[in-house]
Amino acid sequence: MMLSSYLSSSLLCLVLLLTITSVVGFQSQRSFVSPAPARTHLDSASQGGLESTTKFARTTDATAKEVNQRRIMLQQIAKIVTLPTAASTIIYPPALAAATDTTTTIARTITDSSVVLNNDGSRIQVPLEYIAALDAYVVHYYLFGERFGAIVDTGSPFLTCPSTCSTWSYKYKWGCYHPERTFDSGFSNTIEGFDNNQGKVVWRKAGFSFDEDLHPQQNLTFGVFGPDLLDGPGGVFFGLIKDTDKWIRPSFLGQTGYKSFCVDLRDNSTLTLSKQAMILDDDYIPLTRDLNRRYKAPVVHYIAKAAGFIVNGLPLKLDDRTPTYVIFDTGLSGMAVSDELYQGRNLQARKNREKSLWGEVRVSFQTKAGDEVELSARKPITTPLGQDTPWTKFKGNLIVLGLAFLDGTSMSIDIDDNKLQLKK
Repeated sequence: MMLSSYLSSSLLCLVLLLTITSVVGFQSQRSFVSPAPARTHLDSASQGGLESTTKFARTTDATAKEVNQRRIMLQQIAKIVTLPTAASTIIYPPALAAATDTTTTIARTITDSSVVLNNDGSRIQVPLEYIAALDAYVVHYYLFGERFGAIVDTGSPFLTCPSTCSTWSYKYKWGCYHPERTFDSGFSNTIEGFDNNQGKVVWRKAGFSFDEDLHPQQNLTFGVFGPDLLDGPGGVFFGLIKDTDKWIRPSFLGQTGYKSFCVDLRDNSTLTLSKQAMILDDDYIPLTRDLNRRYKAPVVHYIAKAAGFIVNGLPLKLDDRTPTYVIFDTGLSGMAVSDELYQGRNLQARKNREKSLWGEVRVSFQTKAGDEVELSARKPITTPLGQDTPWTKFKGNLIVLGLAFLDGTSMSIDIDDNKLQLKK
C-alpha cells in the first residue's frame, strides 16, 4: 500500500511538473521577442491552396519598463522640421466646445467614450491609447457588440480581432471573440504573416462601430487571428491601407468608404476618418504607387520618395536610377531598411569607426509647394528587410519609418489624391 501510495504521489508530481512546464513554455513562447531580422512586407504566395500575405515586422525587443522609457524619449526626440517655414494648414475636427451644427464640423459626442461624429456622418474622430507593453497606439471598436482593441497600423489593410478571450497569455487584452454572434463572410480562410508569425485567419462578418451606442452599425468583413498570429511580438491590427489587389481580402477603409484619415500622435492622440479630402493646400508630400503598379506589391502602401537620407551626419547618395522609397508605418516601432542599404551602412560605419550604427537618422522629403520636410530619430531600433523580398525586380532602396519617427506628429493622408501631410 505504501508502494502504491508512493507511485500515486510520484505520478501526481510528474503530472504537475509536466503541467507547469507546459504553462511556462506557453507563456515564454507568447512573450518571446525575436532578435533576428525579419522579412517584412506584404507578399503573395500560395501555401497549401491558401492565399498568403506577410506584414511588415514590428520590432519589440525591450521590456515594458524599457519601452515606457523609450516612449518618453521618443516624445522628446521624434521631430519634424519644415525648411523653410511656410504657411500651411490642415483640417482637423475643432474642439467640442467650438462645435456647431454644420456638416463640416464635429457635432456630437457619442456616450462618454470621446468618439465624435459630425452631423452627416462623413467624418469621425476616435481616441487612441498608448500601450507601453506593445510600444504602440491602440484604437477601440465594437464587433457584434463586443469591445476590442487593435494596434493602429498604416502598414496593413484589414480589420481584425483575436480568436480567444485570454487575459494572461498576451501583453494586452484584445477582446473576446464569439463566433456564434458572427456570420459567414463568403471568403475562404487564408494563411497570413504578421511579425515573423504565420497562421490561419478565418474571415467572418459582423456589425461594426466605434461606439456601442452608435447606430446603425455597418456589417464588415474582418479577420480572426488564431494563437499563431498572437504569439511573441504579434498582436491584433487595425489596418488603414485602403487599396489592394482584387484577390486580397476586403480592407477596412475599402468597406467603409473613408477616403482620408489623420493619425494624430501628439497630445490627446486621435484617429480621424473622413469621406472628404483633409489636405486643402500644397504643403503636402506626394505619394507614389510605384511598388504596386511597377513591382506588383499586392497592396498600395503609403510611400514617398526620399529627398535625403542622413545617418550620423553622413548622407546617402540618391539618384533616379536607384530610387529610395519610404513607407510610413505606424505599426512599426523603429525602422526597417532594405538589405543592401543595411549592409552598406554597416560597412560605412566600420570604415569610419563610428560608435553607433544608427545613431541619428534624418529623412527628408520635398513638398508640392517646394519646401523640405524632415523626420528624424535617435538610435531607432533598425532591422534589415532581408534579401527574400517579393519585389525581385526592385533594385532601389526601401526604408520603413515607424513610431520612432512619427510619434509626436500628426500624419494626414488623402488616399485617392496621393497626398501626405505631416504636422508637429
